[in-house]
Amino acid sequence: MKKVLSAGVLMLAAFGAWAQTDVTVSSLSSDSATKSSFAAMVKGQHLPAWVARGGTGTPAKTVTLGGNAYQVVSACKPHDCTSERIAVLYTADGKTMTGVFSNVDEKTGTEKLTWLHVPDALSIDGKTVLFAALSGSLENHPDAFNYQ
Repeated sequence: MKKVLSAGVLMLAAFGAWAQTDVTVSSLSSDSATKSSFAAMVKGQHLPAWVARGGTGTPAKTVTLGGNAYQVVSACKPHDCTSERIAVLYTADGKTMTGVFSNVDEKTGTEKLTWLHVPDALSIDGKTVLFAALSGSLENHPDAFNYQ
């Protein structure tokens, strides 16, 4: 039990130090360690250029899904956060990455969600966390979105 607890503490310390870096949606799209995972996540989608260039972002939050730690970042279109937003959920090694892109029609107020590379293992809880990141719920209640 002590070995498991020690390993968990070390993992959290390393993960916390990693999360302290300013990870953004745009850095995920351009960093050598995460670039290919980001490209796979958005493959076949026609996202606006600001997503890769960088938008107005939020600090990364850590969540636990199925016993695995993930980071969540979100960003929105500069000077127009109400119309376009993106949230990305990813592992510390950057190998697992999934997301959601939101586009709101200004005339009708209808929001269209485009799910990006959501694997079956993250289908329900992952989508819940991603939508919470878009809506602000994750920021307001960060401990409410940990699912074992």
